[in-house]
Amino acid sequence: MKKNLLYLLLIVPIMGLAQEHSNSITNHEEDLKKIKISLAFSQAYIPSHHLHEESETSQLIPTNGIDIQYNFNHKFFAKWTNELEFLTYNLKNDEGEERVRENAFLSTVTFGYEFYHKLAVIAGVGYEFEKSKDLRVCRLGLEYSFNIGGNWELAPELLYDIKEDSHTAITWGLAIGYRI
Repeated sequence: MKKNLLYLLLIVPIMGLAQEHSNSITNHEEDLKKIKISLAFSQAYIPSHHLHEESETSQLIPTNGIDIQYNFNHKFFAKWTNELEFLTYNLKNDEGEERVRENAFLSTVTFGYEFYHKLAVIAGVGYEFEKSKDLRVCRLGLEYSFNIGGNWELAPELLYDIKEDSHTAITWGLAIGYRI
């Protein structure tokens, strides 16, 4: 009888703690707002060896866009990004021929994994649409997202775009997002 009483005194509190822990995990998952809509303001850097003009050392292209992100859970997310470049620039291909890129529109789908507190690695594919030639794009990057009050978030990002048979670009930017 004393053994049974001892077991009850030890097991019941442990079961209660386990139940409380289970409830906190459930509540934590419920607190996650799965959709985030962001406005992104960026600068894309194109190295000089892709540019047509010999005098240009590199090119910075202002880029603005909108992101729609869906969080599967606290670690994994998918993001659809649409960006517009606000500059015309001249590129050269491998044969040295000039190619003009005028106000290109870039649409990508990326998947992200938050591997460290609010720091995520992202990778995906997309397409860059432009009058003269459309390009397939492979995107890799890092993003750090933090809450600035309520459902608002800031997310600085660093991206590397590889554009099919054309050029590469390194983009850094800041997204201001709202979770719904």
